[in-house]
Amino acid sequence: MTQKVIQFIGTQRSGSNLLRLMLNQHRGISAPHPPHILKTFMPLISRYGDLKVRKNRFLLVDDVCHWVECNPVEWSLVNFDRDEITDKITSLLDLFEVIYQQKCTVDEAEMWCCKSTFNIHYTGELEKVIRPFYIYLYRDGRDVATSFKEAYVGPKHIYQIAQKWQQEQKETALFLSKLSSHRFVQISYEALIQDPEKTLRMICENVGVEFDDIMLDYFNSKESLLTSKSGNMWANVAKPIITNNSQKFYKLLTTEEIEIFESIAAKSLLALRYKLMTSGDPIQWSEKEIQFFGRKNQQLLDDLQKSASQKERLNRAGQKELLKSITQRNFKV
Repeated sequence: MTQKVIQFIGTQRSGSNLLRLMLNQHRGISAPHPPHILKTFMPLISRYGDLKVRKNRFLLVDDVCHWVECNPVEWSLVNFDRDEITDKITSLLDLFEVIYQQKCTVDEAEMWCCKSTFNIHYTGELEKVIRPFYIYLYRDGRDVATSFKEAYVGPKHIYQIAQKWQQEQKETALFLSKLSSHRFVQISYEALIQDPEKTLRMICENVGVEFDDIMLDYFNSKESLLTSKSGNMWANVAKPIITNNSQKFYKLLTTEEIEIFESIAAKSLLALRYKLMTSGDPIQWSEKEIQFFGRKNQQLLDDLQKSASQKERLNRAGQKELLKSITQRNFKV
């Protein structure tokens, strides 16, 4: 049976942009860069009041469409008719679906794919409205940590990174344990870069489309070039696969950082068949130590964003200003 919607779940910095671009090369799949609609607007949705009231729906539609239009990686060729969309939807989940479907239609594809791994936190809502096919893409959490430390987004201190990774793997495992096996696949980043064709063939078989060799040529696509130019954290997507891009943490994390990470995330590392470097025994930190980790994390995040290129900051300025205006708005609903 051909699936209509694909949803990635897991944690950022696990190769999701790489896999998204491979899938986007398939003529039957539309996989645009995610504006993280649910992550951004679920916490704000109560501000819009009763969505049965058209003016409230329209305001939500206008904000979400504007948010997508400000995405760091452009959604090419899509023009959102706010009035038409307002008359189609009754909820944020409806709106999420309509927006992706419009991009899918423009791309002349049969199904659409949302890469936003944050949606692991909204599977309850997704199951009620969309019931997508899920791709759980995971990567050695210690390598995820090395990537987060250099990325424009996400936590920066090993303690916060480990907490995030462990929680999201735990949440994903619990969700998938209750889902029928034909509704998802699990893919490791390491397997994807070692044998991308095998991985892509398996995905295609599960979602009901024919494998196409062009998927392996993702790095020459317009979407890859557009993505790579939109931020340093995506620079590698316009290059062929780096097959040895794993186990970097051996060199890039200190012994103390590995010990901290494994003390928090040992269960998930072992469940995903990654070997520990330490005993993995839990460490009991004091409240003072945890507060220090928090301050250090914020300092590292501030320093990294200050050192980011002007182009990177400008690419994100539109969404940053829009979110600021929404949170400061005096809603009259």
